[in-house]
Amino acid sequence: MSHLQPRCIWLCVARAAGTVSDLALPPLLAASSELDHVAAECPALRRLALPELSPADDARLPSLVPRWRRLAHLELDSKPSSFPAVAAALALHCPDLAVLRVTSGSVKPEDAAAMAASSPLRGRLRSLCLDRCYLPRQELLAILAGCGGGTPLHEFTARWCVGFDDKDEEVLGRGAAIERFDIGGSRLLDEPDGDATNGDDYCDSSYVDVI
Repeated sequence: MSHLQPRCIWLCVARAAGTVSDLALPPLLAASSELDHVAAECPALRRLALPELSPADDARLPSLVPRWRRLAHLELDSKPSSFPAVAAALALHCPDLAVLRVTSGSVKPEDAAAMAASSPLRGRLRSLCLDRCYLPRQELLAILAGCGGGTPLHEFTARWCVGFDDKDEEVLGRGAAIERFDIGGSRLLDEPDGDATNGDDYCDSSYVDVI
């Protein structure tokens, strides 16, 4: 069930009778009750894609995560302010979680700590995507610290981010042990040059939503 319109969510969920395994919710949920309904009626979810949430839904998301104990793949269109608590809930209640995608927002020190190699959440992840985020170099290095060795992470992408340079040697060195490591298009400052806006799609792809 991909990108359902709000008015269809309740009907589709009801018809599925608790068997929905893949769900992408649309932007601008009409009411907080829609997210509550999904949490209550979709215990079999394996993949969930959430839009940018209202402040109320953002604050309540950590309390809803325990409903999705089979979750293996989570996509967040915007990093929630409650991310550290969300990460803790995912680590505790979602043992199959392998993929986390966060595709806009500002990664703060507490968020980086929740994604660091020593965190309970990272002990489960195989793939971590932070494309188009505002990701300061210090936070990126904290996330990458400890990669290699016994870490299970096989894929890490932070493409088209703002906050670090994609040619930074220390960053590249930290990510060298990851099977797929891609930070292409990232830059320290959001100042596109002439080549980047010359008729290709780089400008669209490099948009960063900083919250």
